[in-house]
Amino acid sequence: MKKILTTNALKRLYLEDEAQIDRPDISVITAETNDEVLKIHREKRADLIVTRIDQPGMRSEQLFDAIRQDGELRKVSTIIICEDNVIHQARCKQCGANAVFAMPVDKAGLISKVLQLLDVAPRRPYRVTLNVAVEGKFNNKPFLHRTEDISATGMLIKAKNVLGRGDRISFSFYLPGGMRVSARGEVERIVKHASEPDVCLYGVKFINMDPATRSAIESFVRRELTNNNLS
Repeated sequence: MKKILTTNALKRLYLEDEAQIDRPDISVITAETNDEVLKIHREKRADLIVTRIDQPGMRSEQLFDAIRQDGELRKVSTIIICEDNVIHQARCKQCGANAVFAMPVDKAGLISKVLQLLDVAPRRPYRVTLNVAVEGKFNNKPFLHRTEDISATGMLIKAKNVLGRGDRISFSFYLPGGMRVSARGEVERIVKHASEPDVCLYGVKFINMDPATRSAIESFVRRELTNNNLS
């Protein structure tokens, strides 16, 4: 699980309901001041911090200096958002961030940089009928579900059947071109569907998928992103 540490405001503006971020292998944690950012990072060890240069609390220069001085805390990537002026850009340079975005922020560029710094696989919306059998439940009887999106590490499926966090499933479906994918996964996240009360969206992480199948899915996602100018 990759952890992003940011603020409620930045989460609402750039990360909330964003398909590439709202996934079972990414957790978004929020803080309201730089002091809280440092406290939470010490407790939870974020993989990426996304903040503003003028965040309340201690000055951002002090925050990032404290992070750099700690052998464990400094194992984090950082993105700073600032006003497009010389003073803010100089302050960002002093903080030593991995990336700086001036306002108005290019959201697509920000999301792309977030995924790059987290080193997670991009996802692609992909809706296809999916045969799913829950291991140890329902006498292993398969059910038909629908995928919502997919990456080389997992997928989001839409289902009425009750699944639980930690449930192991066996599934099969076809990629465009006819390749049949048969694999196993584990339910890591459950979200109620906004418009269908009896339906949930399940974030599933692939388990021990063979390299050839993973490579085929990765190639499909990359090709689709390129063809639709989403990379």
